[in-house]
Amino acid sequence: MSEKEVVLFTQHGCRFCKLEKEWLTQRDIEFKERNIADDPAALSDLEAIPAFTTPVALIDGEVVHGFDRHKLSELLGI
Repeated sequence: MSEKEVVLFTQHGCRFCKLEKEWLTQRDIEFKERNIADDPAALSDLEAIPAFTTPVALIDGEVVHGFDRHKLSELLGI
């Protein structure tokens, strides 16, 4: 299980958001999901990164744009 703080920005209907959530869950990585469609503050935070598409993961403050398995694995140490 990861000891790193993982925040995942998502939105409804996002195929890669669903895939990334499944990927993290299958590896027992805890994460906080922030859906930009349901949470205006999440949208503002995403735009401040800056990022304008989902998924976007923040791993201990490091930004991962899109569902990049290699970068996620590297930052999570798995």
